[in-house]
Amino acid sequence: MKNFYFVILLIIASLSGVYSQTLVSTQVQKKNVVLEEFTGIHCGYCPEGHAIAQQLLDDNPGKAVVIAIHTGGFATPGTGEPDFRTPFGDAIASQSNLTGYPAGTVNRHLFSDLASNGGTAMGRGGWITAASRIFPEDSPVNVGASTSFNATTRELTVNVELYYTSNSATSSNFINVALLQSNILGPQSGGGAGNNYVHKHMLRHLITGQWGDEITTTSTGTFVQKTYTYTVPTDYIGVDCVIEDCSVAVFVSESHQEILSGADVPAIDGTTLVVASLTEPSNTVLNPAESTTATFNMNITNKLATDEDFLFTLTKDDELTGWGSSFSLNGSTYNTSTTETLTAGVQTPITIDVTTNTNSGFVKYTLTVKSISNPNAPEIIQNVYVISNVKTLLVNNQGAWSTGTPSDLASDYIDAFINANVTQYTQCDYKKFMLAGTQNKLSDVDNIFFNIGWTFPGFTNENVAFFSSFLDGGGNLFVAGQDVGWDTWASQGNGTIETKAFYTNYLNADYQADGSPSNNTINSNGDDDVFGTVGTSSIVNIYGGSNMYPDEIAAIGNGQTIFYYNTGTTKSAGVKSSNGTYKTVYLGFDPSMVSNVDVRNDIIRKTYNWFEGIVSVEEIDNNISIYPNPASEFIMASVPANSKIDIFDLTGKIILSEIIINKNQKVNINKLKPGIYIIKANTGNKIMNSKFIVK
Repeated sequence: MKNFYFVILLIIASLSGVYSQTLVSTQVQKKNVVLEEFTGIHCGYCPEGHAIAQQLLDDNPGKAVVIAIHTGGFATPGTGEPDFRTPFGDAIASQSNLTGYPAGTVNRHLFSDLASNGGTAMGRGGWITAASRIFPEDSPVNVGASTSFNATTRELTVNVELYYTSNSATSSNFINVALLQSNILGPQSGGGAGNNYVHKHMLRHLITGQWGDEITTTSTGTFVQKTYTYTVPTDYIGVDCVIEDCSVAVFVSESHQEILSGADVPAIDGTTLVVASLTEPSNTVLNPAESTTATFNMNITNKLATDEDFLFTLTKDDELTGWGSSFSLNGSTYNTSTTETLTAGVQTPITIDVTTNTNSGFVKYTLTVKSISNPNAPEIIQNVYVISNVKTLLVNNQGAWSTGTPSDLASDYIDAFINANVTQYTQCDYKKFMLAGTQNKLSDVDNIFFNIGWTFPGFTNENVAFFSSFLDGGGNLFVAGQDVGWDTWASQGNGTIETKAFYTNYLNADYQADGSPSNNTINSNGDDDVFGTVGTSSIVNIYGGSNMYPDEIAAIGNGQTIFYYNTGTTKSAGVKSSNGTYKTVYLGFDPSMVSNVDVRNDIIRKTYNWFEGIVSVEEIDNNISIYPNPASEFIMASVPANSKIDIFDLTGKIILSEIIINKNQKVNINKLKPGIYIIKANTGNKIMNSKFIVK
């Protein structure tokens, strides 16, 4: 039976003036990510892998490909179960050196700090980190594809185009064409759906064979066209192949390993037709001052042969009262969308403007450009971000577990912030955070709360590099989540020299043990001057199944134990540290695991107050004599000469700061509104505080 055939056109020349429309750009592009996910229906943690793979796709539209390969013992069907395996999976898995499931390779690249077995396979915790390293790299080859399907003969035609913008590292490359299928119902351990689990991106067949179709000219300027035709069967091993649920993934590899880039299009009338090019702004993240405007400048060029209409749409991922956004082109400004005619080959300026106010926020804006006459062509998408008036930032980690993600726990933090009268705060996902960090747009942030939940990795080389710089610059960091220590220090975790050094030297913590459900209560260290009055609470499993692993840790260096598990003092659950420049708090459990909401809120409140140097009304020592009190015009404070005083309102905001030169010095308070205030004095040897009333 004929499986496939192909025809070849190979041109070693520039495309300029030869082809008016192509499936690939001739400009240098970044690499797309190809995640090969090794999975199976009897793998209990594989649904978490599926969720992470889907997150990768959702966060990077048009830039990522996921191929779910059912292989190995976990994929072996039981009696009456469907067989999702292929003849190709074992060989691909074997060359990855995987040691457990779920596992995955990202562009079949070796990430030595993310894979513990010396191969390219990584646990699910490493996939998004690995992808984040691939995305910024220039690809030597651009990959394009289009498809058509004859419903009568079930003949699938795949057109592939490659353009080399630089020399490949090897003289021969391989084109790989894979048929994938989604929306396949079947059994899945750990999925919570019985036999009705929805399987996605499943490898059904490799149209170009086990290791692809070799091409031997891979130098700069090479243009490759190939056409593959394959008769799609109605089923694979008894599992129906529904072509409407299928897509075609095309990727180029060096030998049988390193994948350079790839693309994924629907099996019916899919295309990567290049309709336009949009330049990226010099900075995709801006941090304007409150009540000012951030402007992103770009240029768009119609790449089609004739003048064409394009639909432009601007959306945002969050509503902030009082913030405004618009985009401008061809002399007009629009708030949401417009259809504009672009002249073929002509560059047109386009700007996105975002105006802030006093509200704190970190917002993603997405400009989408779609060809009217080529509706199947991929949309052009550009994301830009604005962060403004943010002093405290809640960062929700990447990754997922079978029943949720860290962002699902964010409301517990936000509720605690509100309870603690925290001002100038917002939350963001991990990708936003790292983008802003790498572009140096978090200089106004004082405090970061890193919500890890139960996700892997917690620490990466990339984020600890930023955290180290942030702390050395005077920032404060709160880290919480179970298995952070295990992931950093256990042999099957994601720990590296860099992440272990951060754990030791900045958190001042030492990992002791993985913990278990028997660690089901926390109590504070009564001798601690910050957290000593926090109440006792049970901690509970919020992750489903038997997944409760609150890390047991110990304070080292200048760290201090702040919480213990159960009723004794043998198992430490939390550590705080300060070196005069920064402060850190690290919990081996997740705040959302704390069943007593008042205790949970108190932990966050005391952390924030400590970070900000705030003493609450309930905690002040009243060891400064204030005269008069109540007062309306001025006060005199009994503090030593040359003491620095700060006056706070009850939200923790510093209202006034002054140096007291002599004991009879008057502090003018006539601009303060009536209410209760806290005065804190730093004498150089100790901190003194009291409350007073403005009438």
